[in-house]
Amino acid sequence: MTIVQPAIRLMNRLSYSRKMFVAAFFFCVPIALLSYFLVNNILAQMEFSARERYGVQYATPLVKLLEGVLEEQSAALSGGSAGGGRALSEQSLAGVDLVNAQLGETLAVKGQLQALKLKMGKLNGMSGVTAQRSFDEYNAFSAELLGLIVLVADNSNLTLDPDIDSYYLMDTFVTKLPPLAEAITRANLIASRLSNTSASSLGDRTDLVVLAGQVKTLVEATTKNIRAACGKNTELCGRLQKPLQEVEITSKAFMKIVAASASGSAVSPSGAAKAANEARSAVFRAHDVVSRELDDLLARRIAGVRARMVLYLSISFVAFLLGIYLNIGCFLSVSRGIVSVKDVSVKVADGDLTAEAPVFSRDELGDMARMFNSMTGSLRHIIVTLSDVAGGVHSCAGKLSESVDQQSTFSTQLSSSVVEISSTMEEFSSTASQIAQHSQSVVERADKSLEDSKLGAAEVENLSFKVNDLSQNLSENLNEIVQLGRKSKEINKVMEIINNIANQTKLIAFNAALEAASAGEAGKRFGVVAVEIRRLADNVVESTSDIEGKITEILDSVNRLVMSSEKSFQLIQEGQEYAAHTVAMLIESVDGIEETTDAARQISLSTQQQQIASSQVVLALKDIEQGVRFATDSINQTTNVTDELLELSETMNKLVLTFKLTKNDGGDVPVENG
Repeated sequence: MTIVQPAIRLMNRLSYSRKMFVAAFFFCVPIALLSYFLVNNILAQMEFSARERYGVQYATPLVKLLEGVLEEQSAALSGGSAGGGRALSEQSLAGVDLVNAQLGETLAVKGQLQALKLKMGKLNGMSGVTAQRSFDEYNAFSAELLGLIVLVADNSNLTLDPDIDSYYLMDTFVTKLPPLAEAITRANLIASRLSNTSASSLGDRTDLVVLAGQVKTLVEATTKNIRAACGKNTELCGRLQKPLQEVEITSKAFMKIVAASASGSAVSPSGAAKAANEARSAVFRAHDVVSRELDDLLARRIAGVRARMVLYLSISFVAFLLGIYLNIGCFLSVSRGIVSVKDVSVKVADGDLTAEAPVFSRDELGDMARMFNSMTGSLRHIIVTLSDVAGGVHSCAGKLSESVDQQSTFSTQLSSSVVEISSTMEEFSSTASQIAQHSQSVVERADKSLEDSKLGAAEVENLSFKVNDLSQNLSENLNEIVQLGRKSKEINKVMEIINNIANQTKLIAFNAALEAASAGEAGKRFGVVAVEIRRLADNVVESTSDIEGKITEILDSVNRLVMSSEKSFQLIQEGQEYAAHTVAMLIESVDGIEETTDAARQISLSTQQQQIASSQVVLALKDIEQGVRFATDSINQTTNVTDELLELSETMNKLVLTFKLTKNDGGDVPVENG
């Protein structure tokens, strides 16, 4: 992936149309370059084959010229008329000039042809020379003409032909048949000269043997070439078989005459000339056929290469047009999908969740459009659910806010009630302290009364002497007893107040326990305090009940003591006769006073315990008051949280209302929450 990062960065900077243009450009450039090099290659092949045709076209009149020169040479050396050969030579030379005017520059043989024409002019103007010199001049000219033919073949790529059939035909056309005709002509001339025994020589026989071997070799090579060409291209067999057979038959017939002449046998000059002419004519006829076939092969090759070039260009052009067409289709298809998804994305970004991306294709863009529609559907479902949740949260927050407000009000009232209870309990504690002090005074008075009663019983015998004093003391005791009864009644009222306070405390403790249970974790401590207060209130109620019982007994005793004192006072007033009865009453009074003293001590102890309990209740109420304050602070914090929750739910509702969740086509309206 690292190697393609530059390409990725480049493409990221381009728009989609430019990306497609760059991709199409770099797609078309290789095709154009490939087509260019392919066309150049095909054109080079066409030019190569066309140049070969130029060589065939140029070499054909040269071979005709060679044919005329050979006939002219045969006629001149045999003593006959050379007019036919010269006419053929002049006609062939005119054809060579015409072809040279067209192809001489291309094949670069103008200079060589000009030199050959000069030698031909000298050859035609040659007269009065010996037969040997004439033979040598014609042989030299023929050799140069054959060299020109080979040069034309070399300059026209004939010697570089890549195909087997055309290559062997070219080899036969250039290097086999023309030399074969020239060798037959020279052999005929040497055989004719050997027929004149006076002019024969060992050198001529040797040359004739060499020429015979050359002719045989060229015929075999020609046969081999034609067979190789026919093996590659069977269509050539039917057209080349007959000329090849004529060459073989005439050459073999002529070779028999040459062999006989070389062996020293007498040979008819006319028969040898006739055989040589037939063999040479067969060679040139075969050359004409090979020339036509070679030109036809080259023409068909050029036509095939041209057709292949047209086919390749057509395929390349069609592929190019198809690539452009498909590229445009791809661009429009992808652009259409991208634009549609972009438009729908803009609508969704504006809050319209009912927009759906049209699916135009089955490619990744189509999958993306389907996934986008699925995503918007899921998001729409989520927003609808969120809208319902927001409405529920808003409603619950409102209810919670109301509940918290009520709880705050109740907490405030509870705090006030606790403060009042605390004040009352402080007063109750102060009253209990006073009651304890008065109870101690009662105990002291009871002890003193007990001592006095004991002294009265001891001194009952002196009662008669101290009646007046006793009457006065009894009157004082009566007043103190009456006062004690009043104080006992006051204690009873205080006990009623304590009972009421205890009952109210129990009710408050019960309500506090209920509120602590509803407060959850924050009210656990408050619940524990409420339970302790309730238990303490129960203890207070039990203690006050005991105290009330004792006070009732004290009141009963006081009442009885008052009645007894009154009776004693009356009896004292009535006289001495009631002294015994007074003693008994005093004894009873002593017992009652002892009980009263014990009861007073119990009252004092109970009062002290009540004072301690009142102090504990006050401390507990202070703790309750502190817990209520903490609960109030917590409720205030809860109120702030619920207010924030209300604000958040309202904000959530506003956000939800920014989305369009249903279409308005059929009269539907967007869902509103809260």
